[in-house]
Amino acid sequence: MQAPPFSNKINLWQLAEKRGRLDGELALAALPRLGALNRAEGAVEIALATGVDERGVRFIRGQLKAQVELVCQRCLGPLPLRLAVPVSLGLIRAEAEAAGLPEAYDPLLVADEGARVADWVEDELLLALPQIPRHEDRRDCEANGYRAPGDEASRAERRRPFAGLASLLSDSKRSA
Repeated sequence: MQAPPFSNKINLWQLAEKRGRLDGELALAALPRLGALNRAEGAVEIALATGVDERGVRFIRGQLKAQVELVCQRCLGPLPLRLAVPVSLGLIRAEAEAAGLPEAYDPLLVADEGARVADWVEDELLLALPQIPRHEDRRDCEANGYRAPGDEASRAERRRPFAGLASLLSDSKRSA
């Protein structure tokens, strides 16, 4: 069973009973919270399977893939980031049911009338982002004009206003 468009509400309980799939692409522009953090160009590749496991838990498993562009917090330059987010969600109707889920699943609270797939796809992508995005290789930051405070070039340029006091102290010790 193929699901309707991701921006519509989908009854995930029925979809899991029928062992349906959620496959396709969702434009990043349709995810406003994610768009506030980066350029909203491109799409999220969604490849998810639903079903019921041996314990009777309705689940969603699969992967989300997206290419996003964040702002590097070291150099403030663009930071392209490829996300590949594994998804393993157990459907629950009430928060109290979360404690009974196997550890393999993260809980997804879904009302009987369904949920918008785009909403929880956006949640999963936001959770996968680094807390402090920055280039792994500092040379990428240097290409944007960034110099780290500990660099040799910046040490030579550093102004030392009390450097002259050291010579005065050594002169006063000799005369005493």
